[in-house]
Amino acid sequence: ERHKDFWQITEDSLDKSMKTFKIDSSMRNELLNLYKVLSPFKEVPETLKILKEKKFKLAILSNGTPDLLNELVKSNNLDNLFDDLFSIENVGVYKPDSKVYDMPIKKYGFDKNEIAFLSANTWDVSGGGNYGYNAIWVNRNKNIFDNLDYKPNSEIKDLSELLDKV
Repeated sequence: ERHKDFWQITEDSLDKSMKTFKIDSSMRNELLNLYKVLSPFKEVPETLKILKEKKFKLAILSNGTPDLLNELVKSNNLDNLFDDLFSIENVGVYKPDSKVYDMPIKKYGFDKNEIAFLSANTWDVSGGGNYGYNAIWVNRNKNIFDNLDYKPNSEIKDLSELLDKV
């Protein structure tokens, strides 16, 4: 039942990769800082804005740390669009543990099936779907869904396609 926050895992993973690929360690901080300024896909800001205007609650449910999530949404001018940024750090376990998926249910009082849960990660779609969310796979690269014990209710190629489903 040990827990290490996502940022520490990110650092550990980078350190291993840098050793494996013999990348000069002087680049470590620069590479870590790039992770903090990830840009959204081009349709994301406009799609979120439209969903917000339609009065949908919008939230991020992430294995990332609260600081990282806050930094990412602010650096991309998306902070005014999200109602909540849920981090696993609040429950101390990672997805797909049900304690993580419980957070929005407890906060909003919704039934599980009232939540559209989107992810590009098949393991996360499976976790959310098995939990009871309406899981939607964002399949940008026309991949094949992994052999998991859950198949998504819906598949979209990018976030803009969500507008046709809600």
